[in-house]
Amino acid sequence: MLSKANLHKVYIFVRFVFFRNYLNKTARKGSLSILEEEYVNEEGQKLLKKLEREGILPSPYNFANFKTTSLDEYIVHDSTLREGEQTPGVIFSIEDKLKIARKLDEVGIQQIEAGFPAASEKQRKCIEALVDLNLDAQLSAFSRAKKEDIDVVADVGADGIVVSLSISPYHRKYKFNDMSKEVYLEKLADMISYAESYGLYVIYSAEDTTRENDLDFLKKAYKIAEEAGADRARVIDTLGCASPNGMAFLVKEIGSVLDIPIEVHCHNDLGLALANSLASVEAGASTVSTSVNGLGERAGITVTEEIIPVLHILFGASPFEMTQLTSLSKLVEEISGVKMPPHKPLTGENVTAHSSGIHQHGVLVNPTTYEFYPPRLMGQKRKIYIDELGGRHGIMYVAKELGLEISEETARKVLERVKTAFSREGRRSSYTPDEIKELINEIEKS
Repeated sequence: MLSKANLHKVYIFVRFVFFRNYLNKTARKGSLSILEEEYVNEEGQKLLKKLEREGILPSPYNFANFKTTSLDEYIVHDSTLREGEQTPGVIFSIEDKLKIARKLDEVGIQQIEAGFPAASEKQRKCIEALVDLNLDAQLSAFSRAKKEDIDVVADVGADGIVVSLSISPYHRKYKFNDMSKEVYLEKLADMISYAESYGLYVIYSAEDTTRENDLDFLKKAYKIAEEAGADRARVIDTLGCASPNGMAFLVKEIGSVLDIPIEVHCHNDLGLALANSLASVEAGASTVSTSVNGLGERAGITVTEEIIPVLHILFGASPFEMTQLTSLSKLVEEISGVKMPPHKPLTGENVTAHSSGIHQHGVLVNPTTYEFYPPRLMGQKRKIYIDELGGRHGIMYVAKELGLEISEETARKVLERVKTAFSREGRRSSYTPDEIKELINEIEKS
């Protein structure tokens, strides 16, 4: 029988072996832990390592059972100039649209839906002016499934055309006077063929796709459009009533009968536009219709400056200049007059700001504690807000940013003043850097 002393030695040895094995298991192998390698496959590991080199540290569980989505042809088809102008109260001038288009081009947006030229002379002139810019981005224009609309698109010099023909039973009954499925398919084939005869890049846009309950009819319509000359199939959640599961199912089903690529246009009525677009890409869609700041009819559509970094972080797609996305959002906010909330994902004022003293301390010791991507990725800078929840580390950081070297004692006194202002004087806004500088000067002079 072992003595107590020997039992203690065995206990110590077992603990040592356990912790050694634990440390070996969690040790980094390259830039990926052995723990992560247990549930992340080889392709997922490659992407995780690539992202880590960029300073991006997302949840590794995103890449469990990771399947590589081919994003070689990944396209953002920005519709700010068409869908965005359907936002109540938003009217862009021609010069406004030119400014937005130039910025979209700077970001690297491949296709811009420039407007609806048959709607007015101003719309037509605007698209002609956009054509004259000779942007790298291709320009498409919206058209109803009418020859006169298609003629105007061809006349303004756009590269492509979005031919819209509503497909759901609600639209066929109430908009098109009980149009039968047979008549719909005949009209669809005629109008797609007519648009194709102009040499345009033709996108068949089946408005209200997600509420057409006859799946066989839906697939047949898309196939007929392809056979008539359509270059891309647009699947549309017009009322924003679909779920990610529903969109993924539709994209897979429609894609199963097509050889042409699929685009999705998702409205945000249920707050699911981004999730639906992401699910669609995972299911095989290669193009996402978007607008800057999500502008559009009712609740708007998928946000340009959100889907781009999301697809970069989840799939490694990198065809865009992401550092320009925040300034793009600000430009459209200024021009449209539609104010964005400070907590707006990825480009909002508060997204790279830290208010809690616990968070401030953590992020200043090491940014990875409370930032999984560097603010510069989105063209932003880290911000430290000083209020009643802040701490002395935040005070010292702000002082350093102001070019001041202060002691911890001074920082503590500044923090006491700050907390007093909130708890006893009823202050309700964070301190500006200039106010912090004034407090520092007062304390150091006293």
